[in-house]
Amino acid sequence: MNGTDRHKSGVSGTAGRVGVTRAGFIGLGSQGAGMARRIIDQGLPTTLWARRPVSLEPFAGRATLAPDLITLGRTSDVVGVCVTDGRAVRDVTLGPTGVLAGMESGSVLAVHSTISTDDCIEIARVAEAIGVHVIDAPVSGGGAMADAGRLTVYVGGSDDAIARARPVLETYGDTVLHMGLLGSGLRTKLVNNALNAAHFALAHDALALGAALGLDPALLGDALRSGSGRSFSLEVFVGLGSFVAIADHVGPIMSKDIDLFERESRAAATESGVLLDAADRFLALLDHPRLSDLHASGDDR
Repeated sequence: MNGTDRHKSGVSGTAGRVGVTRAGFIGLGSQGAGMARRIIDQGLPTTLWARRPVSLEPFAGRATLAPDLITLGRTSDVVGVCVTDGRAVRDVTLGPTGVLAGMESGSVLAVHSTISTDDCIEIARVAEAIGVHVIDAPVSGGGAMADAGRLTVYVGGSDDAIARARPVLETYGDTVLHMGLLGSGLRTKLVNNALNAAHFALAHDALALGAALGLDPALLGDALRSGSGRSFSLEVFVGLGSFVAIADHVGPIMSKDIDLFERESRAAATESGVLLDAADRFLALLDHPRLSDLHASGDDR
């Protein structure tokens, strides 16, 4: 089932009780907490786990708090993972104490973290050996959109696995897009983030050029937001006036994601054109260059 599908399925195809999907969720940061709240608010039986006990405190009495990952896996039909990076995803999914060690055949692991497709494929191979489905399901929208149930979810994987996971995905995603086979969701998210970064750099430089030409920055911002050159990034930048307020939060995330985008492009032996250059320009404006650039320069920040 490709493309946008807003149909809300009332029956799950998961390993739990007929008609009831038991959800598990790992990672309760600024975005993951909102996603978990949406699952609970939509009435699905929910089990949670997080590295930091303080992250679980707001959910006491609202969800089951698992003592370990194996217990969470054993009591869930669909497990969502929303942690920081590929290493963190591997840590919570693989090995004798990872969530896969407790998951039943027929259940689904949904990787919401933006990681490399190689990491996702590695996890899927381990899962396949025990009959567990893996889908990559990175999201776009941020914490506020997660709370509102209005995330966009880019999904890669089999039709069957996505159908099993859909009752959970649709609690926090009002747009769930099946992009293709495993890895397609991640590649979509990386292209989206590269384009978003490029738009931010272009918005900054357009307004700076306009000021140099003698245009009033406020009037130019309003004009551009009303014209054909408008974008989400332009809207945000005009509202902020600079990147100072978002650099420390957005910088590390975009540094990781643009680095992953460059590696995916290089692995596919394809040219990224001006897209990567413009995205790198945004990272430079944030003072958060790509991870590979930091390593090449010997910067160990």
